[in-house]
Amino acid sequence: MDYLILVDKFNTVPPDYADKTEFCQVQGILMEKQAGDQLKKMIDSALGQGISIKVISGYRSPDYQQLLWERSISCEMWGGLSYDEAVKKVGRTLALPGSSEHNTGLAADLGTESADDVEDNFHRTPQGRWLSRYAAEYGFILRYPRLKEQITGIDFEPWHYRYVGTEAAKIINGSGICFEEFLHFYSDKYISSMKIL
Repeated sequence: MDYLILVDKFNTVPPDYADKTEFCQVQGILMEKQAGDQLKKMIDSALGQGISIKVISGYRSPDYQQLLWERSISCEMWGGLSYDEAVKKVGRTLALPGSSEHNTGLAADLGTESADDVEDNFHRTPQGRWLSRYAAEYGFILRYPRLKEQITGIDFEPWHYRYVGTEAAKIINGSGICFEEFLHFYSDKYISSMKIL
């Protein structure tokens, strides 16, 4: 499993990806097995400190991603935007099928215990603050940080955490870079020799 796979509008998930991936469930949500196991450990550790983290979304099939895309476009058009305006707006926070990290099972949208959906102010909650401090220890990074939108192509999403392995996560979190910068600054030789845990 390539835990450093880059998935965006230019780098899509291979069509047979899900067929070759082992999954597990975390709070009833599908995740890639190793990412899910680490997510369980992270959630249990937070709970041990009195912080309850809810998994809102994990693996999404391309068909489900397409449904979310179409529904979001329709909602924006219903609100008065043209199709092109709706695509532009929705594309800032939602990816097309195959272009979403959720299609890998390595990404999880996390929230507070009472959340029904993602929360724009999640980074200000005890859960968000705890994750900011400890997620890297379990191999997770805040995938779309503030002030990196021009690099990631996605608006700040304080709820979206991505599994990359502990060593990569500690470098990314400790240096304040985003995933794309990590992949750019750390050579293929270094990445291929990393042991992703």
